[in-house]
Amino acid sequence: MPVSMDKQSFGKMAAAAAVLASTLAAADLAHAEQNARRNFNLPVKTLGGSQLWVDTYIHAGWRIQRNVITGHSRLLDPEDVRRAWGSLAKCNAAFARIRSETSLTVPSQHLVLLVHGIAPLPGPFDTMEAALGEAGFDATAISYPSTRGSIEDHAAGIARMLDRTDGSTTVSFVTHSMGGLVVRHLLAMDSAWKQRIKVGRIVQIAPPNQGAEMAGWVSRFRPYQLVFGKAGQGLSPSAAKSIPTLNHPFAIIAGGKGDGVGFNPLLSGDDDGVVRVSETALEHAQARLLVRANHALLVGHPQVIKATTQFLKHGMIRD
Repeated sequence: MPVSMDKQSFGKMAAAAAVLASTLAAADLAHAEQNARRNFNLPVKTLGGSQLWVDTYIHAGWRIQRNVITGHSRLLDPEDVRRAWGSLAKCNAAFARIRSETSLTVPSQHLVLLVHGIAPLPGPFDTMEAALGEAGFDATAISYPSTRGSIEDHAAGIARMLDRTDGSTTVSFVTHSMGGLVVRHLLAMDSAWKQRIKVGRIVQIAPPNQGAEMAGWVSRFRPYQLVFGKAGQGLSPSAAKSIPTLNHPFAIIAGGKGDGVGFNPLLSGDDDGVVRVSETALEHAQARLLVRANHALLVGHPQVIKATTQFLKHGMIRD
């Protein structure tokens, strides 16, 4: 009887062990499947990032971005197709593998960063980026969350990105609207990248260098403050007074009608609908150009693209 009891107990224990092993195996399989789902990437076309993404690394048109809400990262190819996502370490590893397998190199050691303004339309620099690439530059339109954080915050973010940039010996900038103020802050900062990379030339398109009267009006209203954040507050004429000037060769391209009236009847003097021509002024500009176009469309205007290319290559704008 005791022997049969021992056999019965052993049988129960064996059955329990089998159930436990099966449970653990199922848990391991579920964990593996979860990891597979987490690590799986479907190469999908993206919009390249705007208000929710900040570029943390760029190289030969490839970008690693961080989502400002979730904190996760993603790797985009030059066509803005997502090639990896998850942790920053995972995206770094994925790019290192791609870079090694394809012998990826920058097309030029002269990097040109295209810096958009506040709350831009999708792809504002697409035509400009392509034209500058054809002209022999390594041109990249970067993404930063312009309505989240101050102008100084955005400058610091670009500085961190440039600290990680490799393969470039010179960097020039093409800016639109508030992007011009961001770069003014950036170039006034004491950053590590300046020990390796020379600053070339800057082209400011519709920059509110003196602040924007329109921003001064609407910055008092709560809806504007909620939508445009600290950066929007930094566009007022009073705030613009504290922004450092430029100590590198730069050109200013303004929009307007050339008739002293401009596009916006609410603004005095010539304007592009948002920024007055007089508000773009900054001392020591090497070249100035007035183009008949409104604020949002200036960056894609053929005359603007031609003038930008000329100034970056030759330091002058020819008629």
